[in-house]
Amino acid sequence: MSGGAPVQDADQSLRSDVARHFADLTVRGLSPNAAAALALKLHYDKVKTPVDVRQLQGLAAGTQLSSLDPVSALLHDLFSSTETLAVSFMPPCAAAETPRFIDRALVEQTLSSLSGMQADMLQEMHSLSDRMLASWQSSSSNGQMPDEHFQALLLRAVGILLLNPCVDDDQVGRRLLVNLMDLVGCWPAPLRQKLVTELAQWSTQQMQPLIIAVEQHLTITYFEHDNRIDAATYQAVKFLSIVAEANDQSKAVNYTQFYLDIINIEDFDVKRDYVSWKRPGLLSDSDFSFCHYPFVYDPASKSDILAYENTGEMREQFHDAIFESFFTGGSCPYLVLRTRRSPYLVHDTLLQIQNASANNTLKRPLKVQFIGEQGVDEGGVQKEFFQLLMRDMFDANYGMFKLDEETRMYWFRPSNIDMTMEFELVGTMIGLAIYNSHLLEFSFPMLTYRKLMGHKPTLQDLRGVHPTIHASLQKLLTQDIASQLGLVFQVEQETDFGEGLETLDLEADGASKAVTDDNKQHYVDLYVRHLLETSIQRQFDAFQRGFKRLCGGPALKLFRAEELEKLICGSQSLDFLALEKHTRYDDGYSAQSQVVKWFWEVVHALPQEQQKQLLFFVTGSDRVPIKGLASLTPSFTISRAGPHSDRLPTAHTCFNHLLLPDYQDLESMRGRLLLSIQNSEGFGLM
Repeated sequence: MSGGAPVQDADQSLRSDVARHFADLTVRGLSPNAAAALALKLHYDKVKTPVDVRQLQGLAAGTQLSSLDPVSALLHDLFSSTETLAVSFMPPCAAAETPRFIDRALVEQTLSSLSGMQADMLQEMHSLSDRMLASWQSSSSNGQMPDEHFQALLLRAVGILLLNPCVDDDQVGRRLLVNLMDLVGCWPAPLRQKLVTELAQWSTQQMQPLIIAVEQHLTITYFEHDNRIDAATYQAVKFLSIVAEANDQSKAVNYTQFYLDIINIEDFDVKRDYVSWKRPGLLSDSDFSFCHYPFVYDPASKSDILAYENTGEMREQFHDAIFESFFTGGSCPYLVLRTRRSPYLVHDTLLQIQNASANNTLKRPLKVQFIGEQGVDEGGVQKEFFQLLMRDMFDANYGMFKLDEETRMYWFRPSNIDMTMEFELVGTMIGLAIYNSHLLEFSFPMLTYRKLMGHKPTLQDLRGVHPTIHASLQKLLTQDIASQLGLVFQVEQETDFGEGLETLDLEADGASKAVTDDNKQHYVDLYVRHLLETSIQRQFDAFQRGFKRLCGGPALKLFRAEELEKLICGSQSLDFLALEKHTRYDDGYSAQSQVVKWFWEVVHALPQEQQKQLLFFVTGSDRVPIKGLASLTPSFTISRAGPHSDRLPTAHTCFNHLLLPDYQDLESMRGRLLLSIQNSEGFGLM
């Protein structure tokens, strides 16, 4: 019997030690099962005890460089295993408190305090990431995935390593980042999604260095491999997509920070990437394409991709029409719209678009002719056609759209009148403008573009459509005032002919259902759905149907809603310095001609509104192409229009061509130019 005492003592010691570790781990936020499994590892010295990072900070702050042994030992312990690192940054919390994923502020404080030992710290991190990656790959190859408790700790540890301030270090930091990206690339989708959730909690200051580090790595890798896409590039872009998805949730940084410089330059072959996307394996053995990760492309590159898609379809339609004409003799290879001006413009266009849609000729190259007017459509007539048509269809008297006086944006007017064909025409004409590379002049709230991309409206979207109503509903939700307002589940709406208001139920028997603080969220949800969906459902469905007749292809899905707005309405950047750098000169003028120097002096001094007038005078539109003024097609050209005289400057809007007399003094040139641009509509344009 005496031999059993040591066994009992050992057993008691095990229970006591495991219980102590278990208690410490559960107050740090680990689940009972995870805490029990890790407590056993701690007892048998499979992993190091969690490090007191506050103590580590204190030692690092008070230790001289000549005596770093205590700090080095703790640093080694901290990064000795996935479990030790993860749990060390899970400070104890009260039982009723929901434990945080990791204490990011504590991580940043600790790692910053160790900046004097940056090389040692990075080496320890890199060694740990090596072990993490090797362990995961070994488990995967054996078909034994780590259990969910270890995966949770691994997720925490990776988050900590990504937060380190040296992640963008040129050498060791980059190797650490590569290891982490390779590790995350091996993870199953559910675990990667949990990393998205963690990154979505990061602040702007935490997110930016990580994005910069990944993009720098991509740039270096791309050029090191002679502009070829390899496995390292694929893994990095795949990881960046996780960061981008997290940022879509948090809005920590502007989405434009994900635009990748190396692929948004003229030297990059966007067309080849597009072909690799549409026809995988045609150009190489790899099916990789940046088009699978559209967040890295800027709007200009995406517009190029869309142009390749549209040009291909247009060429196919054109050739089909030519081929058909050999047999029938009557098929025109163009979509020709012959219309009268207002008040017949909408009616004439509607009939011809319906006919073209029925005959499947909408995707042929566009030509426009105003009946009874001479002129060859080289682009300028189309510009004027789209301007006049949109102006008519957005006119308040037409009754299709309503202008909000506060936002100066148009929104669909609720109506019982069936205007399905007209709304379909608006959508089709917007699609036709995109298809033929024309910018349009109207202002929709961002929600319009989001709905076109499949977004379901929320209360936040209401702010851009009806800001006053949004503010009222927000106040209702945030204050306990519902019972004082006497609201019921009804909404008032203008009648079709402005004869007053009609009352509509938001749900069955809405008049008898009072809004209270208990049901006010439901009331707000129904109110928002009514304003942004139900009341305009028929109108928007027709509009979207028309739009997708020409813009239903894959390339359009690459755009964000904000980028789609730029594609349709142009950029807001009036960069006349860029325009000056890309201007061509003809008929004796050069950049050094005195009158040309005066011209640019006047232009750069103009207020923005007059700069828009000048743009309209020269190009027929005051909208800036998505790539900026430097990308005008054809290029902006200034030609000499004879010697000094009283003649005003004129313009060929089809060719973005300004005819400028050789004025003898600055004031003559300024006065005549301003007179021309201020009276540009229907005057001075050719």
